[in-house]
Amino acid sequence: MSRKQSNEEPDHKEGVASYRAWVEEVKIFESSGLYGTDYYVKRVEKLEKQVKRLKKLLQKERKTK
Repeated sequence: MSRKQSNEEPDHKEGVASYRAWVEEVKIFESSGLYGTDYYVKRVEKLEKQVKRLKKLLQKERKTK
């Protein structure tokens, strides 16, 4: 084994571990019916609804003062 290969080995192991963690996360999303960017689209929609709700609450609060 050359010196260069021994230096790259920890990076390779870290990369493989990161990939495996990503695959597990994708499996969880797919099991709940989400594929690709579906999770992030749903998350953005949920946050947008929350922002609208909070804006309405602020407007009501300002009117009462």
